[in-house]
Amino acid sequence: MAEAVAYICQACGGPLAFDPESGKLKCEYCDSLYTTEEAEKAYQEKMRKAQAKGEANDAWVTDGEGMKAYKCTNCSAELLTDANTGVICCPYCGKQTVAPTQFSGAIRPDLIIPFANTKEQAIGKYHEYYNKRMLLPKSFKESNHVSEIQGVYVPFWMFNGTVKIKGKYDASDTENRQDKEITRHYEVRRTGYTRYERVPEDASKRMPDSLMDSIEPFELNELKPFAMSFLPGFLAEKFDVEEKDNLKRAQERIQKTISSMAKSTIQHEKIATISEEFKFTQDDTEYAMLPVWLLTTEWEGKQYKFAMNGQTGKMIGDLPISTPKFIGLLAVWIVIAFFLGYLFGGTFFGIVLALIIGIASGTMMYGSMKPVAKSTSAQEYMKDEFKLTRKEEEFTKEEVRNKAN
Repeated sequence: MAEAVAYICQACGGPLAFDPESGKLKCEYCDSLYTTEEAEKAYQEKMRKAQAKGEANDAWVTDGEGMKAYKCTNCSAELLTDANTGVICCPYCGKQTVAPTQFSGAIRPDLIIPFANTKEQAIGKYHEYYNKRMLLPKSFKESNHVSEIQGVYVPFWMFNGTVKIKGKYDASDTENRQDKEITRHYEVRRTGYTRYERVPEDASKRMPDSLMDSIEPFELNELKPFAMSFLPGFLAEKFDVEEKDNLKRAQERIQKTISSMAKSTIQHEKIATISEEFKFTQDDTEYAMLPVWLLTTEWEGKQYKFAMNGQTGKMIGDLPISTPKFIGLLAVWIVIAFFLGYLFGGTFFGIVLALIIGIASGTMMYGSMKPVAKSTSAQEYMKDEFKLTRKEEEFTKEEVRNKAN
């Protein structure tokens, strides 16, 4: 049975946990601070002494399907955890320890971004987040409560490489004359490429992709070499989504982005895709642990889940909508739009404008309360300008429409 890794204060023997405010490990009893390097060095020295005495046991035991057993280094209790959990809280002594086999060998992460926000800051961001929403039911502000909050290092695959696009498009411009409308069409061809770096895809089945996408981007320039000494005080999970399974989704995001980049080089009013071909040259893939605060709140018998980027502080989550507030505000927009339309174009124009404004404002208001969505773009991870290698266009036809018809 493997011993779980625990970092101990050298001053009083108390447990250490990573402190986001100081960026160091902090003793829960005497508040002593240690760098991750100091804590790791002390732990390795402890292990060397244990091995010299024949007390260390590096084997791990599978105990039931998908479960592993570890030994708490503080009280020697046997701890059972699932195959993906990497940080264990001992139910007997309360100490959080790291399951070393979850982050060793071929499955050891390459990189990590340490937490930069505390639990108190996460709760503060949550209150700030929902207090800004005009359509929130008043009772939610008064009676919702945080039932659970946990800092989690979520596993991510990060993809690097180059993508090439070969596209053919129908581009057109329309000229309005007094009696007719003339549309000229062109067949446009574009070939080019760009490089992408560290496109992240969460590698945990437990984490909703939409929540993880919505708290992007992380500031990836702050990635550090992985060390287990960053983990105490937080949950951490080993990946359970394979690299190849995440690659397809990452490539879909990259394709949409380079397609937009290629179309941005076409100087015509309208652009319709005829065909696009993509070719990926995949470089090394990195395995990283990224910090996320997860909050669960309860209101009127329902649970609402929120996530906060543990590095940047970006908070996201769907909120309930007050139907009376929604209808009332929508009615105000529709009345104003109809009045303005009526003044400038009569009754028919007022009705049309009211419908347009009503649909647009309703969609916007609903989206402000339900912002969680999967990402379809990888724009933040394009590290080079789009490089054109082929740029051609040819006039194909002209369409004339008489306005009288």
